[in-house]
Parts: sequence; C-alpha cells; structure tokens
Amino acid sequence: MANVWVGDNYYIKSIHEKDSTTKYENNAKNITSEGYLVTLQRLPEASYSDVTEVYFDTRIDSLSLSLSDDALVAALLPKINTALATDDSSDKSEDHDPTALDDFTLKI
Repeated sequence: MANVWVGDNYYIKSIHEKDSTTKYENNAKNITSEGYLVTLQRLPEASYSDVTEVYFDTRIDSLSLSLSDDALVAALLPKINTALATDDSSDKSEDHDPTALDDFTLKI
C-alpha cells in the first residue's frame, strides 16, 4: 500500500475512520461525529522504530464532517504536528499497544 502523505519528519501510512453518534439523555439530542485514527511513521526510522498512532474526533478537534480525502489530510496535518510535539514532551514510561481496528474502516 502506498503512503497517504509524505513529509520531511514523518509519513502517513493510513487513515482509518470511525462513525459515531452520541446521544445526550437529558435533551435527547444526537450528535454525529467522525473519528480518524492516523497511523504514521516518524523519521528517521532508525530513531523511531515503532509507528505512531494519533486519534482525532470531528466534534472535539474542530474538523468538518465528510471531508474529501485531500481536504481531510490538509485539515489533519497541523493537528498531527501539534500532537507529535505534545507526544515528544510526554512521559514515555508507559507502553502502547496498537489500536484494534474492529470498529474502524480504512478511509485512505
């Protein structure tokens, strides 16, 4: 599978999508959102041997619903950069297991 996007510091391997509807019991209001699990490889690979996963939700991360593939990648790039900067400054003592993709479908 070809990479979704390639940059100087990382490349995006895949973007998986998850549709969800949240029901608020008090006012019976349903809110639809889309979740995106972005799997990327940081560079250089010799320094970052494991892939990195970043999850975004349209409701929480101010992303529009139903974006085209190109528009989605463009909208995600600055958010990915921020997430990676946060990850770089975080505690690395806990291991991370890859996310199960049972509830996701491959978008790109």
